[in-house]
Amino acid sequence: FLPSSVLVTGNDIIFFWVARMIMMTLHFTDRVPFRHVYINAIVRDADGEKMSKSKGNTIDPLDLIDGISFDGLLQKSTVGLLKGEHKERIEKYVKSHYPSGIPSFGADAVRFTFASLASFAITLNFDLNRCEGYRNFCNKLWNAARFVLMNTEGKDCGLDDKLPVKLSFIDRWIVSQLQRVEAQAEQGFAEYRFDNVANAIYRFVWDEYCDWYVELAKLQLQNPDQAVQRGARRTLVRVLESALRLLHPITPFITEELWQMVAPLAGKKGDTIMLQPYPKSQPEKIDEAAERDMAVLKEWTVAARNLRSEAKIPPSEKITFYRTADPMVSDTATTTAAISFLARLSGFEKREVLPDSNAPVAVVGNARLMLHKEVDAAAEGERVRREIARVEGETEK
Repeated sequence: FLPSSVLVTGNDIIFFWVARMIMMTLHFTDRVPFRHVYINAIVRDADGEKMSKSKGNTIDPLDLIDGISFDGLLQKSTVGLLKGEHKERIEKYVKSHYPSGIPSFGADAVRFTFASLASFAITLNFDLNRCEGYRNFCNKLWNAARFVLMNTEGKDCGLDDKLPVKLSFIDRWIVSQLQRVEAQAEQGFAEYRFDNVANAIYRFVWDEYCDWYVELAKLQLQNPDQAVQRGARRTLVRVLESALRLLHPITPFITEELWQMVAPLAGKKGDTIMLQPYPKSQPEKIDEAAERDMAVLKEWTVAARNLRSEAKIPPSEKITFYRTADPMVSDTATTTAAISFLARLSGFEKREVLPDSNAPVAVVGNARLMLHKEVDAAAEGERVRREIARVEGETEK
């Protein structure tokens, strides 16, 4: 992704080395050695202190990848000190910052961490917790891929053009989102904003594909219409395969491993993901109508989940909701079925007027949404009295 005429360096040596290299090459060859200079930030510790061997706050990237025990880290940090008085200070620093050593994050998580932090800032404060977050992302991607493989391997994934395929607005929405993130990645690489690339792909894979589309695909795979199932399986594998190619420059190991299993299902051939073309956005596949429909689905689902949470209804319990209007979407049946599935509703009934009740209500656009649950008044009264007694006891204490 980087041009051949690029130099990667730090801003503290830009005059001492970079300027001299340009002038020397021009003098002897009449050529410019590089036309792009990418300047890395100076990595500092979590407190913003410059890393120094005498302070003991340096971090070996291999320790982040493979992990290291406290004793091993302490020994490594105190070897080869020029001054003996530094040892006590280093031991104190290591004990306070790494009391259990450093866990293993893996190479992909470490690469993703530094890509996400690669802004145009002069300094970069490195926090170990960021590695943990991106390790969780790698686990999320792995689990999502395993779900896709379990539901697509050995099944028709829409590769046969003779068999009908139905794409719901949910399928069209995730394909549309894929085009947008591909465009963002292309722009980020062109501008050397690797943080924008990493964060855009992160949001797409975690928030859109894993949290929404994979969950909704479970419902579509239960549809009695084989064409709908075929469309869901085709979308699952094709979007995942494209996402793996998007991620490959940042997380090369996990993407190679998964791509070898996913690519045949998506109709892709090749020995390695490294030789595959990088995804390029196709604006004609952006579907604004599907995006609007999905936005409504999300809004209604979040409102229903919030009402459940406020009423402290456990996730295992299904419950009925009333609504005063249908969601403003092109496919109301699919939308209401999806909301019922995601919010775990036993019913999602339309009413002209909501019942006269003290039940909580949420406003969604021009509609209202009410949680309906039959309550045993005597049992609920007893529960409230016990809660009052508990709080009064806590107040006296």
